[in-house]
Amino acid sequence: MKNALLLTGAAARISQEVAIIDKLIEKKGLEIKPESTMLAGFSSGALNIGAINACFRTENPLDWNGYFKEEVLFPVTTERIYYRENFIPFNTSPLRELLGNFLKEANIKTLGDCAFKSFVLAFSYRRLATVWVSNMFNRHQKIEMLDLLMATSAIPLIFPDQTIKNHEKKMQKYTRGSFADGGSGGSFRRFEYYLKRYLKQNGRFEKVYIVSPMRDVAEDDYEEMNKITRARDLLSLDLKNIKVLRFFTAMVSQNGFDLFIKRFDRWARKKDIADEIFVCIPQMDKNFPFLEFGKQIEQYRAVSEWIEENPEKFAVPLSEYVKKFERTPLRKIHVTLKRKLLHRLRSFFKR
Repeated sequence: MKNALLLTGAAARISQEVAIIDKLIEKKGLEIKPESTMLAGFSSGALNIGAINACFRTENPLDWNGYFKEEVLFPVTTERIYYRENFIPFNTSPLRELLGNFLKEANIKTLGDCAFKSFVLAFSYRRLATVWVSNMFNRHQKIEMLDLLMATSAIPLIFPDQTIKNHEKKMQKYTRGSFADGGSGGSFRRFEYYLKRYLKQNGRFEKVYIVSPMRDVAEDDYEEMNKITRARDLLSLDLKNIKVLRFFTAMVSQNGFDLFIKRFDRWARKKDIADEIFVCIPQMDKNFPFLEFGKQIEQYRAVSEWIEENPEKFAVPLSEYVKKFERTPLRKIHVTLKRKLLHRLRSFFKR
């Protein structure tokens, strides 16, 4: 059975996706095998791609439950991801150390060491565009996996920009410049081109699972970011950076996710890419802060319990999910976010 996992991620909500993956295996019979599963993701979704490559490979797999979840994921605290110095961006050297230790244990140094066909997205500041990196392409085989995961999870402006090392000197042109979170330009931006290439080489899927943690509306996520960034931090931002921040907060929202789903549905129906496509996103009464990393086990349990209590809302067929757009049109949120940013700057100068 050929299947695909599209992991969207959302900063600190890593274990929400892990809970969904576990329930897909338990309740939907999902089989995750290198020869039959394609992985694509960005942000914390890409971190889970690294974990799947380490724990579900055929040769010398790490223990998904006993090692990855119990020793790596659940003990995570915010201090093991970043700490604040004087101004933004935060210092993410603890995250680099954490990921470096995990990849060393998994014996994954470059993207070419991954057993699964994997796509990882990052946002290029040099190109102002989303780039797709994959071990399917020869020019990407020698890309440093640690650098790639740091780049795809670098929240714009909040976390520092990242550079990506490519050990293949002739192919370093692709990784020039600095990079940020792979969702900064929108969820799975340019998926039509890259998935079309994959399908041309490998044929259509039987099942596609689009996996996402719960998402707040963009205004709520912006308010959370507002609490930890001071107005004076924004004074150093040019219009380009403010625009990237707006796009990121829109992407991480429910609206941003639904915009991607609506676009994906139109394309998937036109191209007939799979027998079945499912959307897996929890809709709990309350979500977890997307910059507080110390509640991984609580998030895992909350999502697991929600799935047990709402089996009919878990793994919803794409054709059913998009029907809600007929009842509730998507809201335009970019103007609201821009107004909030400008208001913060004006309030700073009035002090």
